[in-house]
Amino acid sequence: MKKLFLSLLIFLSLSCLCFSQNPTFKWNETSTPIENELNFNIQHFFDGKRVFFVKSKYNEKIFNKDVFVDIYDSRDDFEKDDADFSVGLEQPVMGKNPKTVSFLFHLIDKDYVYFLTEYNNKIKEYELSTETVNFDTGTKSENVFIAKMSAKNMFNIGDFFVAQSENKKYYGLVSRPLGDKKLNENATLMILDTNFKIVKTLDYSFNFTTKQSFDINLHVTNNGNLILIREIDLPKTKAYKSLFYWNSSTNSVNEHSLKQDLDYPLTQFKFKENDSETYFLGTISDGKNKPIVDLGGALPEGNPVVGFHYINFNKDGEVKINEKIKLERQRNLNFDNIILENRKLWVLFNEIYKGTKRLPSSDPSQPLNYNYEYSYISTGFSVIKLDLQTGKLDWFTRINNEEPKSLNDNGDFLKYLPFFKNNQLHLIYNDSRDINHNTKYFVKDSRFVVMSTINEEGAIVSTKDIQNSGVGKKHDFCYELDLSFALPVNETTYIVRSKCGNNSRFGYLSF
Repeated sequence: MKKLFLSLLIFLSLSCLCFSQNPTFKWNETSTPIENELNFNIQHFFDGKRVFFVKSKYNEKIFNKDVFVDIYDSRDDFEKDDADFSVGLEQPVMGKNPKTVSFLFHLIDKDYVYFLTEYNNKIKEYELSTETVNFDTGTKSENVFIAKMSAKNMFNIGDFFVAQSENKKYYGLVSRPLGDKKLNENATLMILDTNFKIVKTLDYSFNFTTKQSFDINLHVTNNGNLILIREIDLPKTKAYKSLFYWNSSTNSVNEHSLKQDLDYPLTQFKFKENDSETYFLGTISDGKNKPIVDLGGALPEGNPVVGFHYINFNKDGEVKINEKIKLERQRNLNFDNIILENRKLWVLFNEIYKGTKRLPSSDPSQPLNYNYEYSYISTGFSVIKLDLQTGKLDWFTRINNEEPKSLNDNGDFLKYLPFFKNNQLHLIYNDSRDINHNTKYFVKDSRFVVMSTINEEGAIVSTKDIQNSGVGKKHDFCYELDLSFALPVNETTYIVRSKCGNNSRFGYLSF
């Protein structure tokens, strides 16, 4: 029995070790073209046969969102499907479609729901409706009316805000008509079910502020409660954020101030749902954002962080924990992902700086039709582990990984792929190095694929190159690992992508 137990222990240890040491890549030889992905919001799906890239971005020329679908067939070396199409709103030959795709959410399988807004000039009202679309066939449902509000004209119409719960069972909706700046800000709060029917509604009046909040951020809990975050601007006071929680089984809204010590701003925030709890985490900044990287003339955008604000709500909206956590100043932490594991929150950040530089128009006859260059630099990645029951920070771990500037690629080579296995976090990323020094095959900044492993105590237990990865720039080869994309096939295999300019190769990453 002891020998059997020892053998099992050795086997499990070797299994964990193999995971951390031997991930492998297998790439297709066939390359496929990449349609424009710059600055698009992209979601990826795999139906067991084909990979779908659903891409959306606001188009200023048509005052609407473009929604495109790129399709790649895994049964045919991921050849790009010629039947790629737009699933946005059809535009008339003359003029513009009066409806606008204001919000879109994935439902199940291959279906999306669009929340559409439209100003009705005949009755001076701003209207909200829905329709569903299948991104495989392009089939759309009939348009269904949801709500409306009075509007002065097409330029003074008020706002709709919509959010989807993590379990996709509820939608939160705020209807805010344009009001008098000297009066309280009024809004109607609504909860919609999976059929987009209004099941709860509440008229609410915010306390007077000097300025009307430009934006309202929404979160819907998995049991159908609504959380709003908005800016509070009072006379002789620095603006701050407040959180409003509506337990939809009641007619009351509770406000929780997010005002920080020394009037420090709360710059980013995310929510995470559990079976019976909602977790809020925000980053606190000191407001001092001095550029420390060179983006070739573009002003770097970063998020300095000096602490976190953590709130734990129960299912009824009661606060269980409200904790402010101090942190040694970090120059740039951008929220990426929150993983809930063993009653702990693992929160992942990138350290990418983005810059935008305006370039002269390429058409002399249209001098105001500017071009733009987007540049990216990364200095590393950071991870924190937070105790849900106490709100205390278990640890903060940073991986230093300074990467050179990339251009017009969404920073896809500067990100990382996270995998949580065996109570350890594994991050796969690129590490740039010069190769073949003093030879005619010299290559500057070839990206090597690296994997770092962080254990439950926050220690970086290993950082190793992934041998024979099949990617990395050489004098006669240019494909490098795209870190924006990894789709699970099963528990041990993922579909991944490498890129070279406007071409890509798909492959498989196996553990």
